[in-house]
Amino acid sequence: MTDTAIPVTPTVGNAALRDLRRTRQLHRLGSLDWFEVAYRVYLFGIFGGGAILWVSSAVRDTPVTGDALDDVLRYGPPLLGLVAALAVLAGLRGGAQGGPLALEAPDVAHVMLAPIDRRYSLRRPAFQRVRAAVGAGAGLGAVMGQLAGRELPGSVLAWFGAGALYGATVGMLWIGGALLAHAVLVRRPLWQRRLATVVGLALVAWQSAALVADIVGPFDAVGSLALWGWRQHPADLLGTLVALAAVVGGMALIGRTSLEALARRSSLVAQLRFAVTMQDLRTVILLRRQLNQELTRRRPWLALRGGRRRGLTASVMRRGLHGLLRFPVTRLVRMTAFAVALGLLEAAVVRGTTAALGAAALAGFVLGLEVLEPLSQEVDQADRADGLPVQRGELMFRHLLAPFVALVPFALIAGVAAAIALGGDATPSVAILCIPVVAGTAAGGVVSVVRDAPDPLSSTNQTFVPPEMAGFTATIRLVWPLVISAAGAAIVLIPRSAVRLGDSPEAASVRAAVAGVLFVLAVAYWVKVRDELRRRIRSFMSDGRSYTAAQRASTQESS
Repeated sequence: MTDTAIPVTPTVGNAALRDLRRTRQLHRLGSLDWFEVAYRVYLFGIFGGGAILWVSSAVRDTPVTGDALDDVLRYGPPLLGLVAALAVLAGLRGGAQGGPLALEAPDVAHVMLAPIDRRYSLRRPAFQRVRAAVGAGAGLGAVMGQLAGRELPGSVLAWFGAGALYGATVGMLWIGGALLAHAVLVRRPLWQRRLATVVGLALVAWQSAALVADIVGPFDAVGSLALWGWRQHPADLLGTLVALAAVVGGMALIGRTSLEALARRSSLVAQLRFAVTMQDLRTVILLRRQLNQELTRRRPWLALRGGRRRGLTASVMRRGLHGLLRFPVTRLVRMTAFAVALGLLEAAVVRGTTAALGAAALAGFVLGLEVLEPLSQEVDQADRADGLPVQRGELMFRHLLAPFVALVPFALIAGVAAAIALGGDATPSVAILCIPVVAGTAAGGVVSVVRDAPDPLSSTNQTFVPPEMAGFTATIRLVWPLVISAAGAAIVLIPRSAVRLGDSPEAASVRAAVAGVLFVLAVAYWVKVRDELRRRIRSFMSDGRSYTAAQRASTQESS
């Protein structure tokens, strides 16, 4: 008796793959109650959308009129086109380095090696990736659009739709560029893969030149889409068509996806999702660097000499600076971009767009996380710090010196960007405020990094949070560092108010700088005494519980 093998035809293989994915989806979602899921989505839409509308209506800025409207028409499309150019650069770099798809490990080990057309196997994950990119871009663009609609001519609803269209186009440019770069360059030698970065930087430079000079940029049509809430130019749809063509071309070449890249990214993405679930921001940053294949230099850009006798502060300072001097070029360029964005956003706040304060806080927060690498390394290796004859708070406090010294050049870059955006009259105020503002926004990164340090008292006294408060506590823990960064960025509101009241902007800038310095020093002092404060608070609570227990025991004995 012989076994007859069933031939695996493309139709049979595709049907088996569909059944496999449908079964896995049912197993994954089988324990969920669809009514409960719908209720959660309903609550998220009500509270999330309501919060956005409430914050938007609470920010009451002066409507843009006169020459400012002409500036919006002149600089708006190239500036927003620069955002699209940066999205293309990110997509090209990510695609050439193995992105943007990331499958689960079983799919890579079984589905990709099965006798099934690879294009059919990857079509659904690629479509999901495109859907996520376009949806995220449209959502963020819609929020920004309705904020702009409160200051510019046109209805808020029209600006909402224009922002969604612009965001969706930018998302398509990113994902389309990534898919095309992966299909064309991922199997090429290293020097050819670097062409993606060269092409992306050339597009960014061209669009930047369009912003400062009277030339046409490659992404002006995309940037002009965001102004459709005010006026509509049908020719702007050419940018959307090009982005759509990039996505279609990337989907058509999906069969050229590298299996080795999928295998490498599958494990990293699984760890990344777990880190996001656990709100471990430090691990998320490290995994993102591994996904981008970003490696530090073996030798620093500049070797620092040390004396024979060095104190603790000098040793920690030299170690931190050496770590920062090992940053690769890509990270330095990224930090420069965040500094420029921070300066431009703060200039927008000074000009009257208060809503830009949130984006400025986010840019400064990310810049702070990048430059706080010495402190982050100390937190990651807490067991080594515990073996040193120095308090942990003292050691972490000294690790703040090198990052804040390294922030000075980026603060100057942010100041130059803000001075160019505000004009020459604002140069003295910008020079006074650039360092305090950048340091203040980076203070949120300090809180985030130090907060993730292991608690030395956790083994002796556990704090249990009721389930009803767990979600609220997690939200506060996630948002609090951003609030700190927002407080550091908000000091520019002091000179803005002074200008509106007719006072001297330079004197107000000095007061704001003093407030910013005091704010940064308060955060640094908190890092130094954090462990001691927690120890005293827990000791106080323990003594209170002991006293209460003793009082109850004496009451029972007397009765």
